[in-house]
Amino acid sequence: MRKRIFLDYAAGVNNPNALYLEGRQANAKLEHVRKTIAGIISAAPDEIILTSWGTETNSQAIKSVFSQTKASPSRRFSLRKHAITTQIEHRSVLNVFEELENNGVEVTYLKPDNNGLISAKQVQDALRPNTKLISISYANNEIGTIQPIKEISRLLRTNPFHAHSLGKNPQSFHSEQVRPLLHSDCVQAPGLLPLNMQSLGLDMASFSSPKFGGPGGIGFLYKRRKIRLGSSPEMRENASVDLAEKMCHTFEEATTKREREVTRLVKLCDYFIAGVLNKISQAKLNGPPAGENRIANNANFVFPIDAELLVLELDSAGVACSAGAACSSADCEGGSHVIMAIGKTKSEANRSVRFSLGGETSKSDLDYVIKILPKIINKHTNLWQTK
Repeated sequence: MRKRIFLDYAAGVNNPNALYLEGRQANAKLEHVRKTIAGIISAAPDEIILTSWGTETNSQAIKSVFSQTKASPSRRFSLRKHAITTQIEHRSVLNVFEELENNGVEVTYLKPDNNGLISAKQVQDALRPNTKLISISYANNEIGTIQPIKEISRLLRTNPFHAHSLGKNPQSFHSEQVRPLLHSDCVQAPGLLPLNMQSLGLDMASFSSPKFGGPGGIGFLYKRRKIRLGSSPEMRENASVDLAEKMCHTFEEATTKREREVTRLVKLCDYFIAGVLNKISQAKLNGPPAGENRIANNANFVFPIDAELLVLELDSAGVACSAGAACSSADCEGGSHVIMAIGKTKSEANRSVRFSLGGETSKSDLDYVIKILPKIINKHTNLWQTK
């Protein structure tokens, strides 16, 4: 057989939408990726939608619930609908809800306790007859708090209050037409938390490849097959074949290593938290106490000097960490919304730094950071006084 002659460079190679052999092969690769990911999270392959990145994934999931099949541009989102989220969601989630509010959707923002925890009771109390969606992150990106997703899911499937308020039989509350949908930003969870979609009871879940060691520019959305959403351009698949395969490999690897890695990271993180608090008396831990309802790799502190100054000094010393969310410095203008939502002052929010451990983090790395932190802080304390 003679060699293949490729004459569709305008469309690009590995185009899974093409009808010819190379297109079919590319599509088969994406199908394999969907099948593999689905197997890892206990889902079906057609419940996996490949996306460009985490922000897009959150936007797709949330907007699709409120999109109308037959709506004029000025009434794209349904009026008189209600959603529930929290004050400490990632900016990519909060921005979408702010947009929805501008288009007539009512949104309740639940306030967390001082550890960043949202209770199922809070969700229950916020439910209305017109509630269509609850969106709560599985683990917070700044302070690492793990939310009770299973408990919230169980509430939505068994709570008779909402069914009665609609004049429905409580036994039909689990119906897709009656109960609100539950979405979770699961970006921080891979490699750190269990991800069985059936056990968690999620309707939709967002994932971002770089957060579990995969390539940038790709993520995926889990959308339970039986839920019906509006026909929306927001709900689309958009992924590079090469990136999808690399993401799939790292996702498998993170899942395989999870239990062993979590055990290692818990010990390291507890050691680091204790060391920082012991060496720097003015430092305060943000979020849950070490080892309590907190993802294994997160340590977030209030320090006695400005966070950006400390991050830059640590950078000069060879240490990379972040002031608030790492996605954009704009996330923390005026202080982290997450830190202030858990009861800290604006000044404390502006002095909060997040350290997140990973696969290459060693005890000696942490010893070095614990050693240089007091030196940096002492150097600047007299120059940068804060209250």
